[in-house]
Amino acid sequence: MKFLLVTQEVCPRCDRVKKLLRELQEELDFEWEEVDMYEMLDTFTYLGIATTPVLLVKKEEEDLTEEDIVFMGELPRKWRLKELIESYINSYGVAQEVDRR
Repeated sequence: MKFLLVTQEVCPRCDRVKKLLRELQEELDFEWEEVDMYEMLDTFTYLGIATTPVLLVKKEEEDLTEEDIVFMGELPRKWRLKELIESYINSYGVAQEVDRR
């Protein structure tokens, strides 16, 4: 499992969420990758997404569904984004909190 951050070139919120994801990687062990919106137009159309940024959960080789949308458009606050990521991590049992001692 990893997270996909779907962005576009002109997107101020996209830059903010990238910064938040990097910060949260210091606290939690998870992977994410950035994907340009235009590489996923078919998926966007299928899921009814019309804005960026979008954070999706990609589970192995499964196709993306509406249930894989963590958030879209409005960026959650850092504490809420951390809760969302933790809930997906706990659901899939793939990562633990990073020990920074």
